[in-house]
Amino acid sequence: MSEEALTDQFEQLVAMLPEGAEKPVSIADLATRLNTNKRTITAWVAFLINHKGVPIGSRRSTPSGYYLITSDEERNNAIAPLTAQALEELKRAEKLRAIDLQTWRNNFNDNKKKKQPQAFD
Repeated sequence: MSEEALTDQFEQLVAMLPEGAEKPVSIADLATRLNTNKRTITAWVAFLINHKGVPIGSRRSTPSGYYLITSDEERNNAIAPLTAQALEELKRAEKLRAIDLQTWRNNFNDNKKKKQPQAFD
């Protein structure tokens, strides 16, 4: 895809986003309307935020989707789950960094004998 075509896609994406969080547009709807897939929409949204300064928020609760942020409250609501996710990813990275690659299997086998936690709900 040419840079000009990509810029047109970005402009179309931004034009499809409602102002405010009340009625966000789903990723699936955006992907269908722009003839692409959900991963591409997610990547484009990240690019628009990180490199073009477009204030795009997202809602994970129903109705979920993307919207243009119009207030500090909406900005804070969009930032909160991103911050929580980033902190969890950092914890995971630190745990991976701390694993002894020579002894982890022995520790894992020893721990199998202990009671396993309940499945996640």
